[in-house]
Amino acid sequence: MAAKGRTVALFPIKAVQRLLGWGLLLGVGGFLVLFALQFSHAPKLDTLWVVVKLREYGDPFLRGVGSWVGLGWPTAPSISFLPLVLALATWGLKVASDAGFQWALKTVGNLLSGKKEKKDEDTLISGISGIKADSKRSREELLKRYRELESALKSSIRKRCAFLSVDVVGSTKMKEGEKETDIAATFQAYEEMLNRIFTEHGAWKVAWTPDGVMVCFLQVDLAVAAGQAVLSGLKEFNAAENRLRTSFRVRSGLNEGEVAIYEDSKLEKVADHVIDVAGHMQKQAAPNTLWLGAEIHNLLGDKSGFYATGQVVDGLEVFEWSTEPRRRKAVVEGTGGGIRRPAVGVTLAGAPAIGAPGAEAQRIGRYEVLSELGRGAMGAVYKARDPQIGRTVAIKMILTGNQTPEELEEYKRRFFREAQTAGQMSHPGIVTIYDVNEDEYGQPYLVMEFVEGMTLEKLLAPADSSKAPASRPIEASLDIAIQVADALDYAHRRDVIHRDIKPANILVTPEGKAKIADFGIAKMVGTQMTHTGLLVGTPAFMSPEQITGGQVDARSDIFSFGIVLYWMCTGTKPFAGQAITEVAYKVVHATPTPVRQLNAELPHDMEVIVTRCLAKKPEERYQRAGDLASDLENLKTQQRALAAPVPITPAAAS
Repeated sequence: MAAKGRTVALFPIKAVQRLLGWGLLLGVGGFLVLFALQFSHAPKLDTLWVVVKLREYGDPFLRGVGSWVGLGWPTAPSISFLPLVLALATWGLKVASDAGFQWALKTVGNLLSGKKEKKDEDTLISGISGIKADSKRSREELLKRYRELESALKSSIRKRCAFLSVDVVGSTKMKEGEKETDIAATFQAYEEMLNRIFTEHGAWKVAWTPDGVMVCFLQVDLAVAAGQAVLSGLKEFNAAENRLRTSFRVRSGLNEGEVAIYEDSKLEKVADHVIDVAGHMQKQAAPNTLWLGAEIHNLLGDKSGFYATGQVVDGLEVFEWSTEPRRRKAVVEGTGGGIRRPAVGVTLAGAPAIGAPGAEAQRIGRYEVLSELGRGAMGAVYKARDPQIGRTVAIKMILTGNQTPEELEEYKRRFFREAQTAGQMSHPGIVTIYDVNEDEYGQPYLVMEFVEGMTLEKLLAPADSSKAPASRPIEASLDIAIQVADALDYAHRRDVIHRDIKPANILVTPEGKAKIADFGIAKMVGTQMTHTGLLVGTPAFMSPEQITGGQVDARSDIFSFGIVLYWMCTGTKPFAGQAITEVAYKVVHATPTPVRQLNAELPHDMEVIVTRCLAKKPEERYQRAGDLASDLENLKTQQRALAAPVPITPAAAS
């Protein structure tokens, strides 16, 4: 009744607003038509009934206004802007009137609502104050009302909700050594992907932490489907959106129960055991898995893909779902009752770090792991010892990503095929591959020659990151370049293409010997073993045909090596950019600044060599790495001749 009375009271104001608004709109339209008619005097138009009536009533009004402001109407053959000015003024009047009416409606509505609320409040107060605690019966009545009120309040705010907790695995480590712009762009894309998934699955509330998120759903099946969608979407995200060298891996946990929560409650402010259990499930979960309790598992309509882990979290038996194939010995009991799980290589969550005091000896196959040398987009590299012959080796564990069992088997076949090809090469400028295998968890790895020294990338990087990079001396650059070109020629003559020549894959010993690493991802010429959709290489060092999906051959390695030469000679990259798309565009279309403009001490022949290596069309580059090595050798001979002292003859001395 109160709402109906409020509507009746506001009706006259709304009616006047609408009538006045339509009238002002008609006025605006009429003035605009009169202004437009000055530009057209067609006989048919002037005889229209609407035009005749408009002139009949509009012209006298305009003449009156014109005489009042000192302007004549009509002013033919000249044009008068009086109708246009009046149209604008009328529109301004309409805007002002609408604002005034809205203020009036709001004020009157608030007054009416205030009266109703005051009346309801008085009723409640009188109902309570009518009971006086001056007798046993009155006190019992008060207690009864209190219990009824408490029960109603509890039932009104408790909802049965499902909570999904998702967190990025190793987020701090994966940001090390990355550009701030790449980190920000990648994590923003990750957050957008998750928000899209949560919206599609009807998330009720979302609370973000720096690298994690807690999501509330009103149906447990929607929460489970959202968690599965996140894990399933990681493969495409890592391929298309991730700018970091490390692939995104997440772990997620789920729990369900009644929680005291209001419609306007902020999830991050809600504290409840149900939410805590979801967080505990997530923290214990393995990478790229979803954990939930047995009670929730039994309620699911679709239990496919779940299996019992044998683990217990907060008294709940755990079931796991993952996009990855289930691995043998996936869960291993560690010391102190903790859980240890294999990640990349032999790193075990909950175990002491490799080489730390008290750390137990760790192995990859028969090899004893000594230390971790580094991590990258392809996986992790370890220094190890072969106990059978007492040789120090380097072991590279290869990331397999989120793949189906069929894709994983195809990936391994390709990996072992190409590693076998690379292992057949024997050259002083190529890191020797000793063995290829997979560990007890099915993770493939390469066993390679251990090279003392550092990568060319570290040699080229300035000692002080705040200073601009400097180019290397021409003699040192030529020595390394000749060795690399000779090694490439050796590989190309055996139909092996590296596909990822860059300073990070060129090792330099303290004696100045250069060796190319990572021939394990090479592609044999004439085969189709490249994994579908796999972009092998680093965009800043790719050839145009690699980026555009064209035919890749030995000349692609020569282009990539030309980029390395450019960096050695100038201290800068020829195709630098903030984003992958920008770099890729420059590689395909942009012509880099000539090297001698950046380093005037370079000989002219070096500029010719670098320019030929970086030709956009493969047929305009060096066709063989051996020809490139010959030109570099000739340039080195010329530089030595120029640097040699001129002998003083006796005649010249006299």
